[in-house]
Amino acid sequence: MSARRTRGAAGGFTLLELLIAMLIGSVLVYMSTEVLSLVQRGVEQSRELAGQMMAEQRAIAVVKAAISNLVPPASDTDERHRIVATGSAFEFAAIPADSQVHAGTVRASVLIEPASAGGFVVAFEQRGQGPTSSMPNPPRLVLLQDLSSASLQYLYRTPLGLRTHATRSAQAPELVTLHWTKAGNGGKSGSLSVRPRLDVGANCRLDFLPLSCR
Repeated sequence: MSARRTRGAAGGFTLLELLIAMLIGSVLVYMSTEVLSLVQRGVEQSRELAGQMMAEQRAIAVVKAAISNLVPPASDTDERHRIVATGSAFEFAAIPADSQVHAGTVRASVLIEPASAGGFVVAFEQRGQGPTSSMPNPPRLVLLQDLSSASLQYLYRTPLGLRTHATRSAQAPELVTLHWTKAGNGGKSGSLSVRPRLDVGANCRLDFLPLSCR
């Protein structure tokens, strides 16, 4: 009888062995699921970061192109090229990026506004000037969103050097800086500084194609 019991045990698994095998299998399945979940979260975070980087690069490109082509007012009474510079808005006249198609200047605005869901957004608007303008008004473009804070700062050239306040109402800034801080993700901050490149005098007739005086 002892021999028969030995042969039966050798021919199969005991209940304890089956329970141990099931436990090991469950642990392996759990570990595999956790690894796949971590990989998926990593992919989603990478996509989110890539999207944020693309949005910031687009914002930088749009703001740089607009402010670089700012046309300064010819005098304090030059309303067409009037500049409005505050901590939350920068409005100015500029040469459009497609100046070879649309002659003249446009009114461009970089705006920092509260978002409906909380926080702030940075938006860009551009519209043609005058009733005869051939340039269509493009839709409002949101450059940056989900911001916890944002601000615009300016530097002006004065006899005493660069200062944060203009010495006259029609003075164009020497440097425009946009600061922003993202909401979440550790509060990542960014900034962009642009220097207007056009220097148009009061007696200048601007040629819009080469961007030079005639």
